[in-house]
Amino acid sequence: MLSIDLRRLRRPLRQVACLVGLLFGGATVLAAGSVCGNGIVESGEQCDDGGLLDLDGCTRTCRYEAIQRLDSLAIAGATAPSYCAVTTNAFGGAFSSQALPTVNGTLQDAVDTDQLILLLDLLGLDDAAGQNDDDLEVGLLGATRDSEDPNPGGLDDWYLVAEDLLDPNGMPVERLSPGSITALELNAGPTTVSLPFLDGGALTLRDGAVRALVSAAVSSPAPPPTALAPGLMAFETLDGSADGLCGNATVGSLAVVPVPSVPCNAACSNSRSYVGCGGGPVTTACHSLLDLLVGGCRTDLVVPNDCLIEVVEPTQPDVGVGANPPAVLTFGPSGGGINKVSFSEPDDAYSSWFTFTSERAHATNNLGVVFRDGFESGDLLGWTAASP
Repeated sequence: MLSIDLRRLRRPLRQVACLVGLLFGGATVLAAGSVCGNGIVESGEQCDDGGLLDLDGCTRTCRYEAIQRLDSLAIAGATAPSYCAVTTNAFGGAFSSQALPTVNGTLQDAVDTDQLILLLDLLGLDDAAGQNDDDLEVGLLGATRDSEDPNPGGLDDWYLVAEDLLDPNGMPVERLSPGSITALELNAGPTTVSLPFLDGGALTLRDGAVRALVSAAVSSPAPPPTALAPGLMAFETLDGSADGLCGNATVGSLAVVPVPSVPCNAACSNSRSYVGCGGGPVTTACHSLLDLLVGGCRTDLVVPNDCLIEVVEPTQPDVGVGANPPAVLTFGPSGGGINKVSFSEPDDAYSSWFTFTSERAHATNNLGVVFRDGFESGDLLGWTAASP
């Protein structure tokens, strides 16, 4: 009996292209006598699930799909490392040492509760153990958990990548390149990328770059794919706690990230009060993260209006466009009747630095994409199920 999972029928054009490729010679020839997409793991292949789609554990070139899920993410408050294009870290430095642990606690809670799922896809990685590779890219993806994961909670969890972050070929739109791994150190960028962030917002990072240590610990990954080359081992984690991800967060992107819930006291100097967006997108009637950075925030510790706790110091962007310095940002009335920051150059930016750690994961958008009879990704060569 043929069973169709409608939840996974999301990209009909790519699915048809894959099936047509298998039927009419679209498989990829690797080593002499090896054909990627025939369902048999042969010489030169790390896997072969019988399909030519990515996001199912085995790439269209029959390489193991090296994906990491960020299991920790934090805004750094110190000066950024030297690999960053701008090391000032105006964004992280705007948060006081008193407030930053609380802000990062909120950010980590979003990661822990799956409100914020960020995946790194190491595109073109040939060395699954992650020791050395001189030519790769790092895709940035947002995702949700796959409810069909048979064993959630740890290495090799399953995730469904957000459709709008993929190009027509099913590949990540946002990529850090050029990239490489040398002696277990991953480096990629600088490139302008968009980083999924809190409450549906995204940060555009000019000169985005990543540096992290690849774990020496390797293991045989759990499916998918089911069939791996004998002895294939994949690295388990990345550690970006000393370096991480940096870039210059644009004014335009910060203006569409909703303001976090902070009890700011407008009666204090260098502070304003802010209207939250109620879990929705930024509108003219609510404030953004940019408004908070420019306006600043202080709150009370013991008695009303003691203003003893600084949360955010009013901070201007520190990175302009080309040779131009960044414009000074000010508040003005909006159509919603509240004062919001206005800007003329959306690509002016705040230098920023984030630290992270991650663990091995799987993207499963195209796992069993048409046939649900035990074969992966439209495995025509293994398909024997009859139609109803």
